[in-house]
Amino acid sequence: MDMHNVTVNFPKNIVLEDGRNIHIETDKISDESLFSLLFPEKSTDRIAINLIKNGFHDATPSFFKGEKYSMARELTFPWELHIRLFNYGKQYGKMFAHVEISRKYFEHLFIIQPSVFDPFEFYKGIYKKFIVMHEPSGKTVKEFRSNYKVTLIPPEDLIEWMPVVLNLYNNFSVYKDKIREIIDVIDYELHRR
Repeated sequence: MDMHNVTVNFPKNIVLEDGRNIHIETDKISDESLFSLLFPEKSTDRIAINLIKNGFHDATPSFFKGEKYSMARELTFPWELHIRLFNYGKQYGKMFAHVEISRKYFEHLFIIQPSVFDPFEFYKGIYKKFIVMHEPSGKTVKEFRSNYKVTLIPPEDLIEWMPVVLNLYNNFSVYKDKIREIIDVIDYELHRR
């Protein structure tokens, strides 16, 4: 299957609700906790349902971070958009999103690019306001003055993790009886004195 690059726009220069100008340094463009999208907390379930209607599915396996929903959708092979929806409190739900290699592959763990603008395309039918929180300041973004264009290039090879894990398990099963015998001998030797 042909693999493709994907380009993600990420904020470079922003203006906060209090009028402060913020420049995001290049070493921060991979910081997933820098920006979140806000929406009415009561819309969390409706947004999740709308995401499913737009081709999202449960993002498993996934590391749980306290989210109510963790969903992913393929963008272009091998990339997918992973969205986490949280009940934030203060009457808001909060969304964090990133583009990554499909979770079918080991490389999924190593290439992650936060995404601020892409998720809105999939929930604007439910909630039309684009509200972005600059997490370090706790303030919303009033204006995006410029963006980085981050091009993600897929690795030359992808390794599916499921066949590898099954192979390891099957091979381990062959040797587990021998390992049990060795452990029993060691246990016997340690306790016979």
